[in-house]
Order: sequence, then structure tokens, then C-alpha cells
Amino acid sequence: MLVLAIDTCLARCAVCVFDSTKNQVLAEARQDMERGHAEALAPMVQRAIAAAGQHLKNLDRIALTTGPGTFTGLRIGLSFARALGLALNIPVLGLATLHAFRLGMDAQRVLALSAGHSNFAYVLRLGSDAIELVPISGLENQPLLSGFPDLARLANWASAQPIPAAMPEPVYIREPDAKLPIMVRPVAAEAAAALSAVHHAVFSRGWPTSEIAQMFAIVGTQGFLAEIANEPAGMVLTRTIAAQAEILTIATLPARQRTGIGAKLLNHAIAAARALGARTLFLEVAQSNISARNLYLKAGLAETGRRQAYYSNGEDAIVMSRSLP
Repeated sequence: MLVLAIDTCLARCAVCVFDSTKNQVLAEARQDMERGHAEALAPMVQRAIAAAGQHLKNLDRIALTTGPGTFTGLRIGLSFARALGLALNIPVLGLATLHAFRLGMDAQRVLALSAGHSNFAYVLRLGSDAIELVPISGLENQPLLSGFPDLARLANWASAQPIPAAMPEPVYIREPDAKLPIMVRPVAAEAAAALSAVHHAVFSRGWPTSEIAQMFAIVGTQGFLAEIANEPAGMVLTRTIAAQAEILTIATLPARQRTGIGAKLLNHAIAAARALGARTLFLEVAQSNISARNLYLKAGLAETGRRQAYYSNGEDAIVMSRSLP
């Protein structure tokens, strides 16, 4: 698979042409810059494609970083990648800047990146996929990242992902002033691809479309898809057997986190389980996922147990549950 990777979110404009079948970088180019991405990006891509001995029509996918970062740079990268993807009719996959840094790194590491010339930093914590904006003074000597994301790793990541259900969105830490409404609708096996795309965007071990479709064949399985402007933004799967319901998984796209989507999905899941006659609801959550645990606490779930080394990385799971009167 031939992948074009792009990064314009930080103080550079960079591209990489990567052959995933050979695990080989065919060509790459970069230029450090604070501004001027609009003039530099297209010619840089043309030069890299030519240096790789390829043609644009040979591309199979486009991958890019989606922020946080410089506002102008990330918007230019997104606009260019979207337009090129539509023109070539190929998938475009985006990954948040800190998630791109994390590719190939120790999963236990807390990542912190300076937020421009401010006294704040973007932080990606252990066990969380949400990027926070925190004062640098509160990082307790946590070293800040230097350099840039590895575009070869980004391209290799993109080659292994399912085809996304929607074009990538920019990742902003501060929410825009104008908020689009969040729509949540029940879905079944026909939406398995969209559910899988969201799941893969959030979890390192995303569930494939076929597996999610098979889940709906089991009586009591329900799914809900959250959408903003008719594009997937989050999902939840539940299963109700007799009087007990379980949240199988719940996920919100990184670019849409901290916007209330998780709470809306959880409320729909609870109402649907109650309608099927469930009297109790439970779920498991990673011990380190503090933001998710807080969300569940607000929804009335209490911590009722622990499963030792439940996850593949050896981390414990916290069991949470609530009654459904």
C-alpha cells in the first residue's frame, strides 16, 4: 500500500511517501517554518512523489496529523489532504499530533508538548486518549517533547486502519464558540463499519467491522451512533440479558471529546437497557482512565469491584454498576 503522510501542525511542513508492503520510506521532504504552509505543501508533495518514482494516481491512502498545533498550518494540511483524497477517491486518515508522537513509543509514557509560545502544554496522559491543555508549571518536571512526529510511523499506522467513515476533523483544545447539535440514533449491523471506524480511532485495538456485525446477531445487543453534521462522532454498544445490562464499549472521537457526547451516549444506553427490562447496568473501565470513571460516576454508576490484570497491558479494570429503577 502506498501512503502519503503529511504534517503541517507544528513549525514545519513535511511529507513522506511510504510503501507499507516493503515497510520502506520511498521519499520524504521537510521545511521548518512558522508560516507559508499554503505555498510550500503542494510543491513539496509533487517533489516527494517524483523522487519516489511514483505518480499521484498510485496513492492508496493519505495520512496526516490533525492537531493541536498552529491554527493555520493544521487547517491547510487538512484542506489539502481532503481535496486530494476526494480527487483521487482514496481514504484520508487523521491522527491527533500527540497520538502521532505516541506511535512506537512506550505506552506507559505521559506526553507533553509546548502549546506555542504560551505557558501551557498539551498533555496526553497514561490510559487516556483525551488531550488536555495544562499550565507547564503543573507538569512536575515532566519533560516536553522535542522534534516532530515520525511520518513513516504515521503512514504505517494508516495502512493498517479500516477505511474511515468520514474525513478527519481538526483537533482543537478550546471548543469553537458555535456548537453544532449532537444527534444520537439507534443503529444495528448495517452501521458496523461506522461503529468500527470510531472504535479504531479511539482504541489501539479497535474492533473490526465483521466482529461488530456479529455482535448484533446476539439477542439483546443494541448500538447507538452519535453524529455531528451527519458525520460519526461517537458510539456505544450494550447487551441486555434478562435483568442485567452491560456497556460493551463506548467511544468518542478524539476531536470530539469533552463536548458532552459521552454523556449523551451513556444516557441513551441506560434508557435502552431499562426499556428491555434491565434492573442493573455494569461496565469495566481501565483503572487509569480517570476521565471515563468520572463520567460514569456522574451517570450514577459506583465502583463495585476490580478485575486484576484484565487488559492486555496488565492493567486492572474497575467494575462499575448501578441499578435501573
